[in-house]
Amino acid sequence: MEYGTLILMTSLLGDSLALGGHWLYNQDEIAAQIGPELRLSAPLSRYHPGKGPGDHTHYGDQTLILLESVVSQGTFDPEDFLQSWRAYWADPDTLSYRDGATRTTLANLAQGTAPSEAGSASSDIAGAARIGPLFLLEWENADALAKAARAQTALTHNHAAVMEAADFFARVTLKVADGMPVPTALATVADEGAWETLSPWWDAARASAADTGLGDTEAALHHGQSCAVDGAFPLICHLLLRYPDDAIAGWSANQMAGGDTAARALLMGLVYGARPDAPPLPADWLTTWTARPQVEAAARALAN
Repeated sequence: MEYGTLILMTSLLGDSLALGGHWLYNQDEIAAQIGPELRLSAPLSRYHPGKGPGDHTHYGDQTLILLESVVSQGTFDPEDFLQSWRAYWADPDTLSYRDGATRTTLANLAQGTAPSEAGSASSDIAGAARIGPLFLLEWENADALAKAARAQTALTHNHAAVMEAADFFARVTLKVADGMPVPTALATVADEGAWETLSPWWDAARASAADTGLGDTEAALHHGQSCAVDGAFPLICHLLLRYPDDAIAGWSANQMAGGDTAARALLMGLVYGARPDAPPLPADWLTTWTARPQVEAAARALAN
C-alpha cells in the first residue's frame, strides 16, 4: 500500500477507535466501561448521537471533507476545502457535532468575513489533526507540506500554536516515512524548528515519558486531558515516546487517558502509519470501519 494511503487510513482509524470513549474524562469510568482493549464501538458520551461502530467523530468527518476536496481538485485548494466544509454543515442531513471552532468559523463566514480571516481563535489541537489527506499528494519538500498543513488548520483554528502543531507533526510523519525511528524523528523536528510555543511542551513530554514512576493516566492528568494544544501536544508526544513502535499499545494508553482522545489519536495515527515496518491493520477493524471504501476510492483516484 502506498505510504500516504496508509498514513491517512491509520490516522482515521485512530479517530474511529476513539469514538466510543471520546470526551469521557473520568478515568475510573473509562476503566470500568471501556477498558484498555481497542475496538470500534458506539459513543458513550452525549456528543455524538446517531453514530455507530466504525463511524467517526466530527474530527474524522472533517478530515473526510478535506479528502474529497483533495480528490476533486487534485491538490490542496484552501478555498475549495472551505466551501465544501461550509456546505457540509449547511446540509440538514449532516450528523456531526458542531464544536466551538466550527460554530465560530461558520458565524464569521455568515457575517461576511473573508475566508482567509474567518477561522476561529480556538486553541483546540483538532484543527491540526485533519492533515492526513495531504499525504496523498506529492510535495516539493517538507516545507511545502508543512505550509499546507498550517493553511488548512488556520481555516478553522487560526491559532499560532495549533498551526505550529500541524507543521510539527507533518514534519515528524515525513521523517518517520523516510525510515527515522519515531523518538528520533520527534527529537529532530523539535531541535530543527524555530518553534515559538512548542519547545517547552516538548521538553515536558520528554521528561514525563522518561519518568518510570509516572503512569500514562497520571501523565494525562499532569499535561491535561482537554482539547487545548498546551496539554494535548505534550501528551501526544509522551505517548509516542512511550510506545514508538506499537500503535495498539499507544492508542490503548490514549484511550485510558481520557478527554479528547480522538484528536490525539488522529495525530498519533499519522506517525504510526508512516512507519515503513508498520504491521498490517487488524482485519476486523477494516471490515467494520465505515469510511474504508471512501478512503480507498479516493487513494485510487489520486493515483491514476
